[in-house]
Amino acid sequence: MWQKLQVKVDKVLTAISVVLVALMFVVIIANVILRLIPAVGGFKWYMEFSQYANVWAMLIGSAGIAVMGTNLRVEVIDSVLKNWKYGYRVTRLIIDIAELIFYSFLTYSGYLLSTKAKQKVSTMPSFTMGQVYRIFPVVGVLCIICILIHIMATLTAKPGEEKVQLDASQTDEGGIK
Repeated sequence: MWQKLQVKVDKVLTAISVVLVALMFVVIIANVILRLIPAVGGFKWYMEFSQYANVWAMLIGSAGIAVMGTNLRVEVIDSVLKNWKYGYRVTRLIIDIAELIFYSFLTYSGYLLSTKAKQKVSTMPSFTMGQVYRIFPVVGVLCIICILIHIMATLTAKPGEEKVQLDASQTDEGGIK
């Protein structure tokens, strides 16, 4: 159950990231074309939009990586502990706990930053930098949820099936082997 949820969450987050990158690409291409029309001249806000869409896509994509547990790997430790029945689980749980601590700090500090930043964005005057910085607490909470899903998937997997989770996104149908 948890492994299937991992794959579904990964697919949704990847799709959101792809849409953001595609939207960024469309805005940049449209702006290049519109600059050639003398009366229009392009969008004034395309650069900031592209930067923010890129950051959102990257951070949302990182949550997808976190749900699959493929972001932090220590191959030496995995190879040393591979003969121990629960070695892989212990390694993953230690890494997941470290990630939970990191994303908790990211969420808290991002919240503080977003509530204190009141300056206006240069070419998008209706936004403040605090609104732009809200990505950090949002993605922090999203990553925490994704890591908790990964922990549950790791704990509920049958011995020897833990590593199958890592290969789930590489199968033909995106399912568990």
